[in-house]
Amino acid sequence: MITSSALLAGDRQARIRAQIADRGSVRSAELAAELGVSIVTIRRDLADLRKAGEVELVYGGARSAGGRVPPPDRRERTGVEVEAKAAIARAAAGLLKAGDTVYLDSGTTCAAMVPYLAAVDGLTVVTNDLTTAVELTGAAPEVSVIMAPGVIDPATLSTVGELLPPVLANFVFDVVFVSASAWQPGVGATTGDLSYAAVKRAVIERAKASYLLVDASKFGVAEPHVVQRLQDFDAVVTDESLSAEHRRELDQCGVELVAASA
Repeated sequence: MITSSALLAGDRQARIRAQIADRGSVRSAELAAELGVSIVTIRRDLADLRKAGEVELVYGGARSAGGRVPPPDRRERTGVEVEAKAAIARAAAGLLKAGDTVYLDSGTTCAAMVPYLAAVDGLTVVTNDLTTAVELTGAAPEVSVIMAPGVIDPATLSTVGELLPPVLANFVFDVVFVSASAWQPGVGATTGDLSYAAVKRAVIERAKASYLLVDASKFGVAEPHVVQRLQDFDAVVTDESLSAEHRRELDQCGVELVAASA
């Protein structure tokens, strides 16, 4: 945390730009704590950046200008929120039982479940994530792994496209785990890419139970394409850094929340 009150507006805004470039979005409360200033000051900085056309203001913070955060390169996301994703993955694996047929969505949050799946007997795992499929085959050879076909997206190392839905229609999943680029009460789980949203909706329709795995840093931001309302998931599994205020807000919306501890 920066404690100096002498940090100039230009310096603060430079730090905000850097965080948005790295993560795609920022939250006002987190910036205020990190930079040692009030939320009012942060809101003023974000307003200045909006006037300059550099960011768009969203509930609780701001995101990069242009209406969406492009799907990030998989290699850039691997080292982001690692502890939170591990906690989420461990809690999510605890929701499984022996013999389940499971769908694991693309992305690093769902991929973090791989080390915990070997402990569950008789799993069948369907995924469109190349990294997850390869790592799971190596880490848990007793798990039956099915790679869903499609066009490989080099940015995410996962499959998308029109080949996926007909294959997914052959399954009834006991449990589906999906990720999202953002989540917000009143909007739902959202993503910046239409084709990814379509795949997520398709697997949810084939699920007996569906869970959203998403870390707290993505809260309060909305991307263009809605996957599902938060209250329509059996639960949202996030990390314990989600504030008490936001937990109350989700509870008031009827969202079942699992806050995973590290």
